[in-house]
Amino acid sequence: MIYVLGIGFDALLVSLLRQINGGDFSDGNLWLCLKMATLFLNKWQCLLEEEPNVLSCALYVFLRVLADHCRTNRPSDQNFETLRRLEVHLCVKIVREEFHLCLRIGRDFIRLLQDLIHVPEFRDIWKDLMLCPSKFNTSRFINVLQLYRTRTCSKYVLLRINPEMETRLRFLMTYVKLGHQKRHQIWFFQKFLHEPDRETIIVDIVRFICCAHHPPNEIIQSDIVPRWAVIGWLLKSCRSSYVEKSVKLALFYDWLYFYESVDSVMNIEPAILLMVHSIQKYIDITHNLLEFLLYLVDNFDVQVENKVLIAKGVSSALQLLAKKGVIHSYDVLIYCPALSPNLKEGLGRLISGVKS
Repeated sequence: MIYVLGIGFDALLVSLLRQINGGDFSDGNLWLCLKMATLFLNKWQCLLEEEPNVLSCALYVFLRVLADHCRTNRPSDQNFETLRRLEVHLCVKIVREEFHLCLRIGRDFIRLLQDLIHVPEFRDIWKDLMLCPSKFNTSRFINVLQLYRTRTCSKYVLLRINPEMETRLRFLMTYVKLGHQKRHQIWFFQKFLHEPDRETIIVDIVRFICCAHHPPNEIIQSDIVPRWAVIGWLLKSCRSSYVEKSVKLALFYDWLYFYESVDSVMNIEPAILLMVHSIQKYIDITHNLLEFLLYLVDNFDVQVENKVLIAKGVSSALQLLAKKGVIHSYDVLIYCPALSPNLKEGLGRLISGVKS
């Protein structure tokens, strides 16, 4: 079907991409990675002419998979090295030759690329993005801020959650009442997160919850397990500091360049609710998340003008959350005795939009 470009071949390719599991180094998963990467390279010209969007989906998936394949501690062998080189070749080819496909992805393209800065080929791409954007031969591309300001469509985020995982997560956040979720969480952890290498998929799950699972008001106002509670559980499930930081970044990523006319309040809602609802029993979560948010504002980008834009984006996010009634008042955080004065002062500046 794929080799003759039959009707629906693009949907089939996307379905196969969703079967590639993050953090999964089993023979079957690596075989699927190899076959899919080979197919995209062999059918490059046909896909580019008929369904270029499939190539943007492939880029999203393989950038994410490469982050695992380039960081693993598993003993390397010739087959695995061949696969890794093939994945790098595919991603670099798409970025260098068809950069307009990266523009379709938006800001999460940058998030995935930054996870690969330690790989020489991607470090070179990053340098060109920062210093010489004209190298990408795309007239629509001006600079990297253009990507940061483009919200990533949920269809890309869904690519990193296999259908069974999506079904289980949506069931948990649609039908299970708060206080009755423990057995569902235990089952989910044993099924999808038990192996040490699999914890990196928590980052993908958090992006899915923020960007692709937006429950209606009747669910939000009910006693169903809220999104923030699931994310809090996932955050506590992180075993490595690297994954924990990546999860926090995934949670706050849409805050950094937030624009009310482009972005959705539903993408930023879980983070603030998790901070507020953790005050009573899990103040360490509130403290760590607020500290991380302030760290991002000061350190995510070294360029002064970009720092100003990030502070403005976070301030806009905070103001919209209050405007929409997601949080009635920030006093619960600003006057919380368990939080350090520096954190409360930093939050106050962001809420008011005052430069530090």
